[in-house]
Amino acid sequence: MTGTAMPIDIGKRAERLVVEGLRRYMTGYSTGDILCWEMAWELYARELGRDKARRPISELSCYARALHTHAARHFCLFPYECAKLCQDECLVTALIAAAQSGDADAVEAIGNTLVNPEGVGDTVFAAHEYAAALKDCDLWLANIDLASLSLDDCPLKRLGAQNRH
Repeated sequence: MTGTAMPIDIGKRAERLVVEGLRRYMTGYSTGDILCWEMAWELYARELGRDKARRPISELSCYARALHTHAARHFCLFPYECAKLCQDECLVTALIAAAQSGDADAVEAIGNTLVNPEGVGDTVFAAHEYAAALKDCDLWLANIDLASLSLDDCPLKRLGAQNRH
């Protein structure tokens, strides 16, 4: 996906909350620093209000935990607030968009790409719950065309650019 248009528009509120929330949660898992999760809560509370943020942040937590627990590979992620997206960030966001729109084929394909076979059920369930929580807050992700996504390992990772993530 390097050098091509990304299928996720991080300039849109719903997509930005998903990407930025996942960046914070996954960083918390990789560093062991719970302040990263607090940063995700603060982001959602600031954007949605404390009461409205409770369910989506809870479901984000479950989705991030499923991704972390069942990951088929180490995910590439850019730092918080980065305007760029890498392929893995597009895929984890596209799974939520597909769940939200009811695109079962895309959910299955992306889920099978992101996580090990034994974790697909948990991850897909968590994605559906998170998608529903976002819908309840009137946060709708744009539909994703599965053909616009590469389901290979992130090209940045293959190029040895992990240090730039």
